Formats: sequence, C-alpha cells, structure tokens
Amino acid sequence: MQRFIGSVLIVAGTTIGAGMLAMPIVSASVGFGFMTLILFTIWFAMCYTSILLVNVYKYNSPNDGLNTLTHKYLGNTGAIITALSMLSLMYALISAYITGGGEIIKTNLYNILNIDISAKQAALLFAVLFGGIILLGTKVVDLSTKVVFTIKIIFLGIIIFILLPNIKVSNLEYLPTSTLPILATIPVIFTSFGFYVVIPSLVNYLHGDIKKLKWVFIIGSSIPLVLYIIWELTILGTIENGIFAKILRDNAGLEGLLSVIRNVYDSNIIRIAFNIFAAAAILTSFWGVALALNDFIKDLGKRKSYIKNNFSAIILTFTPPIIFSLFYPEGFILALGYASISLVILALVMPMLMLRKAQRENKVKSDLLQKILFAFLWILSIAIVVIQITMSMELL
Repeated sequence: MQRFIGSVLIVAGTTIGAGMLAMPIVSASVGFGFMTLILFTIWFAMCYTSILLVNVYKYNSPNDGLNTLTHKYLGNTGAIITALSMLSLMYALISAYITGGGEIIKTNLYNILNIDISAKQAALLFAVLFGGIILLGTKVVDLSTKVVFTIKIIFLGIIIFILLPNIKVSNLEYLPTSTLPILATIPVIFTSFGFYVVIPSLVNYLHGDIKKLKWVFIIGSSIPLVLYIIWELTILGTIENGIFAKILRDNAGLEGLLSVIRNVYDSNIIRIAFNIFAAAAILTSFWGVALALNDFIKDLGKRKSYIKNNFSAIILTFTPPIIFSLFYPEGFILALGYASISLVILALVMPMLMLRKAQRENKVKSDLLQKILFAFLWILSIAIVVIQITMSMELL
C-alpha cells in the first residue's frame, strides 16, 4: 500500500510543478471557462494514453524500459524517434525546472537576505542543491516527494483558503476576442500533464501490477486536474485581467507571476505561502522527471558499461539542461513550449502504435470505442504540433 500511495504521489507530484506555475501566465488572456475545457480535454487524453502504455506491459516484463519496448514493437526507427523525443522532452522539462527554480532562489535571496546573484548562478545553485538526490534512487525520491508534496498541498491550501473569498465573478466572465490566445495556451497546458515519463519507472516499482498501475495513473492524474481548476479559479478570479496582462507584458516568465502576487496582494502570508508552494511545485516535478530521465538513460545504454554506472548516468542526466539554463536563464516558458512536440510523440502517438502492434501479435481485436478514441488522439496530436510550430515561426 505504501508503494501504491507513493506512486500516486510521484505521478501527481511530477505533474503539479512548473506547468502549474505557468498556467496563470499563459491563461491570463484566455479566461476561466475556456481554460477549464482545455484542462479537462488534455487530462482525459493523457490519462487514457497512460493506461494504453500500462496495457502494453501485459505482454512484457515490468523491467522493460521504454527503449526496450519501442525496439520490440516499432523497430530501430521507432526506437530512435522515441529516444530522441524522450531525451528532448525530459531535457526541456528539467531545463524549465532548473530555470524556474533558479528564479525562485534568486528572487527570495534578494527579497529576504538582500543578496543579489545572477540568474545563471541561481540556476546552477538549484541544480547542485537538489539534483544529487536522484543518485540515492527511487525510494529516496519517493520519500522526498511525499514530504515536499505534503508541504506543497498545505501551502496551496493556505493560498486558496485566503483568496477564495476574494473571487469576483466578473473576472471569471472574461472571454478572449479571438481564438489565437486559446490556441497558444494548448502546448504549455499539454506539457503540464507530463507525467508520462515516469510510467516505466513506476511499472518496475510496482512489479508490473496492471490493476494497481491503472488506478495509480487515474488517481494520480485526477488530483492535478482538480487542483489546476481550483488554481485557475483562484488566480484568475481574484486578479483583474487588465492588471494581470499589464504586468505579464513586462515579464512573461515565472518572475512575472511572482511580481503579480507581490503587487496585487498586500499580505506577507500570501507572499510567503506562494513562494513555498512555488518552490515545492518545482521540486516535485524536477525530481520525478529527473528520476525518469536517469532510468531511461540507463535503459538506453544498458549494453554500455560506462552508462550503467549510476554516476555516469547522473552526469548525462543533468549536464545538457544545466548548459541550457546557463545560456537561457529566463527560458522557463520557452522550454515548456518546445517540450510539447516531444510529448505528443511520446504520450499520444507511441502508446497507440505500440498497443496496436502488441494486440495484433497476441490476436486481440480493437473495439469501436478504442478506434474512436484513437481518432480523437490523432486529431489532438496534429493540432498541438501545428500550433507549436506556428508559434515558433511567430505566425501565431
């Protein structure tokens, strides 16, 4: 039971992180109604595909990593595409967490201790302080996640409890004047449900118990959905849209959101609670994704003795995102946006392809509902990729 609860919290903790902090930033010009619809749609897609991948393990060992599965079902080409997508996704997410965590450290060192350090120094400090825990393994990450997740929920509860009475219906009634802001939010919101990367690690951790794993991902992904909706209700409902948008125009990163909180809420309790919550949210996501990347690198190089070494895997896990953080210390939203394309391949496309291949090999027919849901996933996948590419080209 302890492993089940820990696994649920790893899923929820990995999900509720930097993406949650980015939500008010990207949804300020969208409004609560449309954000709720987007959140529910993306949650359903991600929850369903996580169960698809768990079902693939019906026909495989729980010790098989994602690289092993894609080699088996999709061949060398599929394995290479999956490996590149997995690496780019997790490196992008960890980069976002390091830059976001660095911003929090930098802001608090200056506000509390009047110590001014550069964004690069703050990012490096965050990576060194909190990255080493991955060396200690899944059980330690599990325990650490339980503690920090509890802290996160407590301070999120404090923020919501204080702010809920200040919600104004007029703030929630805001509607965008065009569909462009709505489309622009989808890639970042999609990335906010990026718990897919921990699936192989948890399958191994729970010894391939399919029934338990399905409930882990249903419950673990539902917790963030509910908290995301409450979070959007609280932030968008208590801050006038015009004020929010004005501050974010000057600073569209995490520092912008922290500035909104400092400027709008003249309360030390809110500021302290928000800072602790933001730090805890970054940490749980950072640990979950870093653990998954470390395991994936080990699986990828299990025939190479120098990668089997845990210290070598740690170096490969953290070096690329640290380099990104040093060159793009304000790349919080940038990293989350680009992560969406890799996540589409990994979390939407690959589970469908692998499950169908596994079903064919075992002479299992797909039913009508599965066909309909697969069609929905293909449409969503194409839409997210097109939106992100047009945004990158500054056409959207």
